[in-house]
Amino acid sequence: MIYFSRSGNTEAQAQLASDVLRADRYELVVQQPYPANYAASVARATEERESQQWPILDLSDFPSLDQYQLILLGHPIWAMTPANPMYQFLAQMGQQLANKRVASFSTNAGYGAGDTQIVLNKLTPASTRMLPNYTVHDIELAKTTQAFKQWLQKMVIVK
Repeated sequence: MIYFSRSGNTEAQAQLASDVLRADRYELVVQQPYPANYAASVARATEERESQQWPILDLSDFPSLDQYQLILLGHPIWAMTPANPMYQFLAQMGQQLANKRVASFSTNAGYGAGDTQIVLNKLTPASTRMLPNYTVHDIELAKTTQAFKQWLQKMVIVK
């Protein structure tokens, strides 16, 4: 599982997924962390997106994906699309998802998954098998734990 979390919501989902599936986790880390202040973080993310100057990721310890058949991608939704660090990861490393099954889980502020599936399809090889995504309004995390666990179990058995 590969994930990015700014505020901790997606990290909580990634931890739960890791526990349920006994899966390895890799956290995407940006070289220049986003501000803790929400408005400042939104301003930076907007500027990055508009200028297409994506954040620099520290991938120095990124593991080989050869041993994995299923890759889960966890990320928040920013402006109706995957967060900039996940976009950058896919642009940089998406080719490593060739011939893999990929499922995305995301947290959002109430507007859903946006164009997540379109972005994933655009930034991964044609041989990548995209599975249904899961998204949850961030204030609903505690109430949707069982639904998330069920989704995880379905992703494991989908071939």
